[in-house]
Amino acid sequence: MSLNVFLLIALLIGTQIGLSDVLILPTLAVEHGEGSFLAAYAFFKLFFILPVLQAELVAGRLYRTTPYEFSFVIGKRFWAQALFCILMLALILTLSMNLFNTSWALIFGLDGLNGDLLLLRPLDQNLYWFEQSQNTRRIMSFVLAQGIFLMILGGLAWRGIATIFLIMMPVVLGFILWHLPGTVEMLMGMSWQMISFEDMMAAMQHALTSSMAGLFIWYVLGTKVSDQIPTGRVIILVQLIDVLLGVAMLSISWDWISSYGVEVTEAGTVLRALTASLELLPVLQTDMASWLAGLTIIGILSSLPLLLLVAQQIHVVHNPWLLGLTVILVVITSGGLVLSHDTFSPVTWYDKTLYVVVQQLGQGILVPLLSASICIWIGWVVWPNRVLRQINPHGGFRYFLWRVVLRFVVPMVLGLVFARATASLIPLNYPLVALGVVVLLVLIQLFRLLKSRAVLPGI
Repeated sequence: MSLNVFLLIALLIGTQIGLSDVLILPTLAVEHGEGSFLAAYAFFKLFFILPVLQAELVAGRLYRTTPYEFSFVIGKRFWAQALFCILMLALILTLSMNLFNTSWALIFGLDGLNGDLLLLRPLDQNLYWFEQSQNTRRIMSFVLAQGIFLMILGGLAWRGIATIFLIMMPVVLGFILWHLPGTVEMLMGMSWQMISFEDMMAAMQHALTSSMAGLFIWYVLGTKVSDQIPTGRVIILVQLIDVLLGVAMLSISWDWISSYGVEVTEAGTVLRALTASLELLPVLQTDMASWLAGLTIIGILSSLPLLLLVAQQIHVVHNPWLLGLTVILVVITSGGLVLSHDTFSPVTWYDKTLYVVVQQLGQGILVPLLSASICIWIGWVVWPNRVLRQINPHGGFRYFLWRVVLRFVVPMVLGLVFARATASLIPLNYPLVALGVVVLLVLIQLFRLLKSRAVLPGI
């Protein structure tokens, strides 16, 4: 199925919609400079992330082979099978995180819309959060319901998922326009001061990680995109809609989060701030109801784009089982997160809950590794003229900046995210790390020596 411009925009917008801009962006804005942080975030989202996303579309249009197909087309080569295993592991971990976070969003959103959060005093609020965290049966029921929902929609493959996003596009645009006056009022009331280098790095990292949630989806979409579609303008439009949606949601929650006081950038901070703001309200206001409804809808939609990786109409024997096996593994992993997500969890890794381990391993290690691999491949390996014909920027200084960012800046930032996640996941002993690098280099050299002397034929 070849994609036209409107279908491409709908699918790309769907890949960028996620809970991070709803639950994490407000806490970062309060902590790192309010309006100035949002301006830096919007700049990085619109222009700095452009080479990363465009590189994935370019790679897909060049090779016209999905990662799943590639692992079979290339034969039994070890590196192709390893790449496929890393991709599926990242997909399973990311989807399991989405299912777990969406379960919390659904629970909170439904309770809020039903009025269960109204007139709760501080003690009752703490009891509510404790009861919900210990009610594993309720959380797991939402995880299982989402697994069944994803299985059904995944069976519809591209056309079903694309139709859903086409239907949601007018809803998203209408929501942005509805809250446009509130957005302007919020921006005028924010402080616009000079921000530090640390604040700039926070804006860059959030812009990068929130866009990276698409994993290899932009590459998969690129395999179905015509060479005549100007992807650069499409990407800027998609990113602009994503920024406006996040800022529109922020305009509703800004009063709660700014008065609540934030010290830790956790997703639950916004939910706790909303609960505290409902303490004296006997009736749920329209803006709050729209925010809760948006939270539940965005949570449900955030998992759909990842199914595009496994909902392929391709001619391989294992394809009918891939969707079912993936969803089963995702549900099992999400069940582990349900049992190990707070300080009282029985299962830990170096005193970290399974939730933190899966988050750091998936979003901090595997996803940046895969994204950096595509950037390095397009920036350094593929012949420049082939890339130039794909993105069609007419050469010149704009193409030069595009390639510089793709070759140097993006891999460095992704490497920083990768290193920070690895260091937080495993307590590193730097002498042992250096020794491990030396041993690895020696083993690689020994392997090359054995191969060159034909001691191990057929390698």
